[in-house]
Amino acid sequence: MGKVKLRWLLVIIFILFTVFVWAKQEAQDSDHDVFARRRQQLMEKMDGGIAIFRSTEDTSDFYYLTGLDEPNAAILLIPGEEEKYIMFIQPTNPMRELWTGEHPGLEEAERVFGADKAYPVNEFDKVLSRYLRGKSRIYLSFNDKELYDKIIPMVRSPYGSEPKQIIDPRLYIHEMRLVKDEKEIELMRKAADITSDALIEVMKAVKPGMNEYEIQAIIEYFFRKNGAQGPGFPSIIGSGPNATVLHYDANNRQSQDRELVLMDVGAEYGHYKSDITRTIPVNGRFTRRQREIYEVVLQAQKEAIKIAAPGVGIYEINTRGVEVIKEGLLKLGLITDKDSQWQHRPWLMYNISHWVGLDVHDVGGRGPDDGKGRRLEPGMVFTVEPGLYIRKETLENLPGMVGRSGAEKEELEDFISKVRPAVEKYANIGVRIEDDILITATGYEVISSRAPKEIDAIEKLMRGKSYLKKVK
Repeated sequence: MGKVKLRWLLVIIFILFTVFVWAKQEAQDSDHDVFARRRQQLMEKMDGGIAIFRSTEDTSDFYYLTGLDEPNAAILLIPGEEEKYIMFIQPTNPMRELWTGEHPGLEEAERVFGADKAYPVNEFDKVLSRYLRGKSRIYLSFNDKELYDKIIPMVRSPYGSEPKQIIDPRLYIHEMRLVKDEKEIELMRKAADITSDALIEVMKAVKPGMNEYEIQAIIEYFFRKNGAQGPGFPSIIGSGPNATVLHYDANNRQSQDRELVLMDVGAEYGHYKSDITRTIPVNGRFTRRQREIYEVVLQAQKEAIKIAAPGVGIYEINTRGVEVIKEGLLKLGLITDKDSQWQHRPWLMYNISHWVGLDVHDVGGRGPDDGKGRRLEPGMVFTVEPGLYIRKETLENLPGMVGRSGAEKEELEDFISKVRPAVEKYANIGVRIEDDILITATGYEVISSRAPKEIDAIEKLMRGKSYLKKVK
């Protein structure tokens, strides 16, 4: 290669490297601008005073405001002051880093995370007492009892002042977190895609005799393989009768032929969670009875999702799903009156939606108890997860399960006698179908739609060859 060509090649490499570094730095700066805007938004909601947060409590709120994922850190927000963002962090320590790797220190707290001033975290108590002087309004999480007990003596000291108010800032933060910005939505889409891809692969691999923990291992392997931090919550893998247990996570049973396996899983990507549930036949083919239960749940989910739009109440989603569930249960003989307020409760005992975000059951109020609840807005993300869980033991436990409904003993006994044949017919069938729904300006988007849920699509996929060819 001639000297001129080599020189130009080196110039091109240098330019590409410079662009890469610049783009990476731009992305980092943009990310930290997001956290700065959130802090500013919170301080605008505060009526003066000082807000105190520790990473050891309300971890998701701390990350939401800082972008810092450290187990021992704290911040102060003081609107109106020249130094309005104070960070407490562990200083860099070569010996500690020898054991645990690099961690951001005081310099990074200011240069990278935007703190106006940074202190070693072991000076928190001493420095905090100084910043508290003259503050009549203090914002701190009522969850952090240790901090609360620590602050009261400080503000009552001769150098402090009796605060007029102690306010929980979560009232403001959780309202902010309820509506996701573009960056958050991007991360949640990625988390949902990773989870969906893992479910697709495990559908190809599942077969009778496979242990629940093997199914879990395949799913979580694909989480990490595709860049997720790991599972966002303990994976629920319930086969056969375990599919009728809502939060079963022992995952230690061997699946059997002609059973269903319920997989409620979610990857965490960039600290944001996904939450998707699929229920599939272990041998790749739904039985007639399994189909009958599955079709009721699937129809209920579709109808509930269909009405999602700005202005619709979160409770309306649940109401529509339950209406379809009741109609299906009546046809299957599992209830006798679709207008009953309690008969469906033994088979579906929860509200079919929850918010999702930094936490899998994310923060944010559900609104007034007016039949509609919190009105949906663009940027809100929530699950729709109807299910049916048919356990023989339910009939024996029915009085305790619906005792608050006001049903008389004779009414319960009549119900039990009439539905018992259907319960025995569908016993040990548990089905849940769950997707993550983003509200848009014009309606909704199912961000977890990549994972198939139609019966024909599932059975077709399960006839395919697994990527994991050595799975026994």
